[in-house]
Amino acid sequence: MHAGGCGGIFRNCRAFVKGCFAVPLDHVFAFEAKLLAASIAINFAWQNGWHRIWLESDSSYVVQLLSSRPEQVPWRIRQAWQCCIYQISKMEFQVSHIFREGDQVADALSKHALGLEVDSWWANSPSFCSLLVGNDCMGRESFRFS
Repeated sequence: MHAGGCGGIFRNCRAFVKGCFAVPLDHVFAFEAKLLAASIAINFAWQNGWHRIWLESDSSYVVQLLSSRPEQVPWRIRQAWQCCIYQISKMEFQVSHIFREGDQVADALSKHALGLEVDSWWANSPSFCSLLVGNDCMGRESFRFS
């Protein structure tokens, strides 16, 4: 368990940025952080009136949970999960798995959240991740090799 953060980017069907978020999290396990990131993203979409969303996650665990929508999740995030399930039941909602390399903007936003004390929202991509957003829009691959 460690202090964490989560982040995400919203795009329209043409890949233009509609908004980005970074949210600091208390001490959480990695799988809890991924699940919270998805529920926070869904909540941001709900608040903005975006009721037609396609969520991509590099966590197959999150994709499986959002697809099957079980009621049993870790107790510390149960309330956020129940709200999330309600919201997606009222949306046109899709979820799919992407490889870790396809999630670099969200990773940059998550790392940025570690230094924050409050939730942050940007209507456009913040300067610290605009290069990554540009690379995504141009279809540049960014694989991580060891």
